[in-house]
Amino acid sequence: MEAVSAFFCRVWSGGPEPVPFDLGLAVLHVGAYCSAAYDGDDMVAASFGFRGVYGGENILHSHVTGSFQPGAGYALKMHQFAWAKAQGLDAITWSFDPLVRRNCVFNFDKLGAVANEYLPNFYGTMTDEINVGDDSDRLFAHWAVAQPRTAISVSQDAVVIELPEDIEALRKTDMELARKWRRQVREQLKPLLDEGWIISRMKDRSHLLVEPPSSKGTL
Repeated sequence: MEAVSAFFCRVWSGGPEPVPFDLGLAVLHVGAYCSAAYDGDDMVAASFGFRGVYGGENILHSHVTGSFQPGAGYALKMHQFAWAKAQGLDAITWSFDPLVRRNCVFNFDKLGAVANEYLPNFYGTMTDEINVGDDSDRLFAHWAVAQPRTAISVSQDAVVIELPEDIEALRKTDMELARKWRRQVREQLKPLLDEGWIISRMKDRSHLLVEPPSSKGTL
């Protein structure tokens, strides 16, 4: 846990400690989740989460996952899935920035998760080197474990929402434009998700497909 805490500080340097060692150790003692991936002796990815209840389901909430090596993050998510299933849990949840295209592609198209909540400025204004100066808007993801999603067609009423090409680079070169993207996506997404719309896939790896509540029952 000490090594994982230090690893998270390397990933999100410049900000508050993502998972303090003492808190992580205490939660692990009562059944939380922690895993790490290594390349030789070097930790290259890590994940920490805790159990909870969401929507009447027993879930693992994956609070922090970070990776410095391609493929390691996916391996940890597969480990999470197997761990949650072995524990008899119903689903895995986590939050992520809706403006980061690669994370949206990974969560929706590769893992098959569904987003059903928009959480504006969830953690307050960020100070770490990746997110500094930006609001911490998050999508809340739900990844079914007990009953994985089956393939479905996209609703003809789906709303298409464009995402910036590289929000992390844009924060460093034009913060005002980055904040404009944040406001624009928030104003489009939040009212829809508040009304029960969901996101379960991307279009062309660059746009979110937001589907009406009638699609929810087929997931």
